[in-house]
Amino acid sequence: RELAEELRHEAATFAPFIRFARDPEPLHEGDEVGGWRVLELPGHADGHICLEREGVLVAGDHLLGAITPTVGLYPESRPDPLADYQASLRRTIELAPEVALPGHGEPVADPVTRAREILEHHERRLDETAAALGSEPRTAYDVSVVLFGTNLDASGRRFALAETLAHLERLVFAGGAARKGTGQTTAYTEA
Repeated sequence: RELAEELRHEAATFAPFIRFARDPEPLHEGDEVGGWRVLELPGHADGHICLEREGVLVAGDHLLGAITPTVGLYPESRPDPLADYQASLRRTIELAPEVALPGHGEPVADPVTRAREILEHHERRLDETAAALGSEPRTAYDVSVVLFGTNLDASGRRFALAETLAHLERLVFAGGAARKGTGQTTAYTEA
């Protein structure tokens, strides 16, 4: 309850700063904007796009150099965002851009190597997630505590829980875990 109250307060604090464009014109794979080719690379976010031209990838949060982008499962999101992100990273490797310009942080000088590092990170995290499961059902929150520890503020726990859910659901879709329960309580076991 304490974490939930902290998140409500955080949301109320940031709400005045959130803006959106009315009636935006969505961009799709293959569209062109000012000479840049639009690429749909979902995973970090459902509708994530990047722009590419002459070996330069404007990557947003698809590819970050200093940290691994969060991949989370949220209400109303695509059912398997981690699989989407893994496919997007593999596509980045195939495209082999010379440099990636992230949404924040320094340019990524070797996007192919960085994409491979992030793929390996998620493979390790999938193994850790599977190892946190047993025959007794565990909630995603319980698994997130095993993976990320207990020393997180409410915002950190929210991201940890969303990422844990993405990894748990990837395991379910791959046959490495089972989902139990319906409605308000969902738990996971080893397959």
